[in-house]
Amino acid sequence: MYLPVKPLEKSSKILYLTLRSDWGGAPKHIDILYKNIGPDFLIYFAAPISEPYGNSWYKLVGKERFFELEHRKFSISKLFELKSFIEKNEIKIVHAHGKGAGLYGRLLKMLLSNRIKVIFTFHGLHIAQYNQLKKKLYINYEKFFSRCTDLFINVSRGERENCIKYGIFSAQKSEVVYNVIPEVINEKTNITLREELNLPLDKFIVLSIVRFSFAKNIEETLAIAELLKFDERFMFVLVGDGETREEMENEIKKKGLNNVLLTGFKNNPLDYIAASNVYLSTSRWEGLPYSLIEASMMGLPSVATNVVGNNEVVKNNFNGKLF
Repeated sequence: MYLPVKPLEKSSKILYLTLRSDWGGAPKHIDILYKNIGPDFLIYFAAPISEPYGNSWYKLVGKERFFELEHRKFSISKLFELKSFIEKNEIKIVHAHGKGAGLYGRLLKMLLSNRIKVIFTFHGLHIAQYNQLKKKLYINYEKFFSRCTDLFINVSRGERENCIKYGIFSAQKSEVVYNVIPEVINEKTNITLREELNLPLDKFIVLSIVRFSFAKNIEETLAIAELLKFDERFMFVLVGDGETREEMENEIKKKGLNNVLLTGFKNNPLDYIAASNVYLSTSRWEGLPYSLIEASMMGLPSVATNVVGNNEVVKNNFNGKLF
């Protein structure tokens, strides 16, 4: 996965850099990567200390190998403190995850005069919502910083193809590393899980495991629920939280959607998958969604928007439907 110019020495030091350590695909990706990286690498973190992943990483590596950053905020002072942290610990590779971390990583490359290798994982290009001016500015920004990036990683083939199409990087400078999950064997029955999760036994459950944000387009999920609100056979269960949750709660009350249940974040999302009848994703864009991978792995059919990421997991008439 890591492609430096010369072979790595044993116990090479890698810094995982992210501005998110809350619930979400990118932090989960980093967590799985860390737990499976192997003994030849010594891992450091630069991340917020928050639930669930940041606190876990801090406890696992200790304060000597953890540099605290603010959630989704860039700071010049933190940039120079992080530079000193890298120099002090003789870190050779910085692996940045997400746009904000990508800015830190590439600026560190400039400040450290190429003494580090910088890997940047997009976790979704996410420019569909931009107007033409903002899209052009962002693409040129990425083109400029590509000279400070040793390797680009995309989590889906479609994302990589879009980056190449926009001229952000060349094919030779990029790799696709799909999101992966450990194999899970669930021995509990659907009925047992519904009883444990306090879900009705007689409903057709439509499940979404989602971060409440503009990207996830939960308004569309609620619009579908509204179409079925007088059909007592259906129940929509949304597992997750996020910045638009209060807005969505108000929409549910306004529309009288008694067929929608918001559970908040849960540590056992796979149990909800095993207890459901179909998985629903209405995302406006994706990188490569873990929840769809998990649903497919557990044999739960999915209905999903035909966007990058979703359409690499869901195949029409095989494991679900795209719309």
